[in-house]
Amino acid sequence: MKRYLLIPFHPVPLMLVGTFTFLWWFAMQGGLLGIPLMLILVSWFFKYCYVLLDAVVAGHHELPVLSVEMLNPVDEQRPLFQAVMVVFEGLVCWWLYQHVGPVAGFALGAVFLSALPATVGLLAISDSWLHALSPLAIGRLMKGLGKAYLATLAVVLGGALVIEFVAPYLGLLTQIALCQMVFIAMFGFIGGAIHESRVSLQLATRTYGERVAERDERYHAEARGAVLDRTYALLRLKRRTDAWAHLETWMRTHCPDRHPFTEYHALLVATCSWDDPFIGDKVATEYLGKLLAHRETGVALEALEIRLSSNPAFYPAGQAYAGRLSELATLAGRKAMTRQLLVNAAAQRPEAEAKS
Repeated sequence: MKRYLLIPFHPVPLMLVGTFTFLWWFAMQGGLLGIPLMLILVSWFFKYCYVLLDAVVAGHHELPVLSVEMLNPVDEQRPLFQAVMVVFEGLVCWWLYQHVGPVAGFALGAVFLSALPATVGLLAISDSWLHALSPLAIGRLMKGLGKAYLATLAVVLGGALVIEFVAPYLGLLTQIALCQMVFIAMFGFIGGAIHESRVSLQLATRTYGERVAERDERYHAEARGAVLDRTYALLRLKRRTDAWAHLETWMRTHCPDRHPFTEYHALLVATCSWDDPFIGDKVATEYLGKLLAHRETGVALEALEIRLSSNPAFYPAGQAYAGRLSELATLAGRKAMTRQLLVNAAAQRPEAEAKS
């Protein structure tokens, strides 16, 4: 979560803060004539904060820049809605303070303040702005975020303390820049908390990287399927050597030398369903050799179990691999697997003697 606090220091937010700092300073020098410009800048800045919030929630790698669409006064109404809601809550707290007592006013203010990050988050993920007013939706979001919500609340309160007690002791330009960076950090952290908790919140939000990875995996699976289809066709024609050469070319390109050996596993599962055990046995043997060489003993036993379930007569090529697998099966308490390997080893001896 720490990286979300560093969002204000990215080049895009820094350029925006620098530009807006100068414009705000210029508006302040204009007195009453500068008030319209100041209101416009406030509108633009908080519109950008909400667009930034959306980008972080969606997991975008690149932060958004201030665009022409954000300058449209009727294009983004969430900042205005949030401002009206905060003002209304403040008026309610003030009324309680005056007519009921300070304790009631401060207590309700504390409740509203604790719900503020949730209302900001709901404006980013909800279909309707009215959800930001729903205690049920606010409570559900708090529960979904869990400890992350406490961290978010701490960031918001910490940012408010910085603006209240630190900014007044700085120069005017520094004050303006610091306040903008604090708000950007708040919105970024709220968005980051929602993004990191999107599974518990049951959000259908996928990052750009996840979407690209899914697309690449789909294309890869299609290419793998085409290679397996061609290999199987050659195998059916009894061209075992050509079939293995075709699949081996794919394996040398796409099967990594280090764990995780997910491609080996996919090929093993696919070839284990074929009637002719030749390709499945060769894939299993190579896969098991890789696993044992990298001491992935548990995965090796699982791979061996997959192969024995489809071809009970399977025996790994290489006495060292076979002996190690038999030893591992014994240590793991898999007596049936150990007996099967011993039976297959005994069946291999006459064949080896006949070949010699």
